Amino acid sequence: MFEAAGSVLSVFEVVGKVHGRKKIQKMIYLLKVAGTPMPFQYEYHHYGPYSSGLQAELDDLAQRGFLSESMHDDTYVYEMTDEGRKFKEKLDRFGMTVEVDRELVRSMARHSSQFLEMVSTYAFLVDTGYERQAAKDKALELKSHLPISIDQAIAYYDGFVASRLK
Repeated sequence: MFEAAGSVLSVFEVVGKVHGRKKIQKMIYLLKVAGTPMPFQYEYHHYGPYSSGLQAELDDLAQRGFLSESMHDDTYVYEMTDEGRKFKEKLDRFGMTVEVDRELVRSMARHSSQFLEMVSTYAFLVDTGYERQAAKDKALELKSHLPISIDQAIAYYDGFVASRLK
């Protein structure tokens, strides 16, 4: 529990607030792809990579008062609370948090959840063994409803996600 909580709170420490369950799912998945040791397992669902373990952790953190969860215009909004900041500080002292790439987190926070959905879908396909062109073609097939340029998503993946792999 502490490792998962520390991982999630490390992201919120950088951005404070995230608009959308889908967005936080994609942000943490892309951090994992970029090499951040996130303890969540992902499967492919309709909106791309999804972790039921991450959703359970978000629910638990909200229930414990470390994150606030509210609805604005049919979108869940998660925000780190003062209690969450205090808990994160305790986890830091015991080495139960992860160092996240702050630039990558801030960059993802500025993008729409739809854009991150396309990027993470492409990343998931590459990560599961698709060759780059096949991953591009499959992402276009799976996400034909998104008005997002696959080429922009791939450029973002190459420039901000894959480039951070060690």
